[in-house]
Amino acid sequence: MTAGVVIIGMGNALLSDDGVGIAVAHAVAERLQHRTDLTVTELPAGGIRLMEAMAGYRRAVVVDAMLSGAAPGTVQRFDPRDFVTTKNTFSSHDTDFATAFDLGRLAGVPLPEQVSFWGVEAREFDLFGERFSDEVAAALPLAVNRIVAQIVEWEAAA
Repeated sequence: MTAGVVIIGMGNALLSDDGVGIAVAHAVAERLQHRTDLTVTELPAGGIRLMEAMAGYRRAVVVDAMLSGAAPGTVQRFDPRDFVTTKNTFSSHDTDFATAFDLGRLAGVPLPEQVSFWGVEAREFDLFGERFSDEVAAALPLAVNRIVAQIVEWEAAA
């Protein structure tokens, strides 16, 4: 197993706020560019592909737009045990992340010891455009700061 961290940005960068997970993942990597154990991956949908994207890493961070009914721009962290499906972690042609993760473990896939999910509440997610809504754009630095802090905390505890 790789000792590194994979940051998985989910969504579609061409669908306004839906691309926030990708933007946050790249911004976190930019802030932590001195680290050689960090990988960024972009995924349009979850399920088995999401489980496969984190295979071989010790830790994984997943960032996605969410549609929970919270105020747009709200940033939330979810633990896999309390997992809430975000916009792209479920695929109607696949399975949900929790099922894929459990199946991966049963099949002997080397999956991370620690996984966290971060959601940023979207306002616009089905309009073509590469700009975020004002609320999501304002939340991006907060999401980046929180994820960087979590990665640093993981390393300090190791």
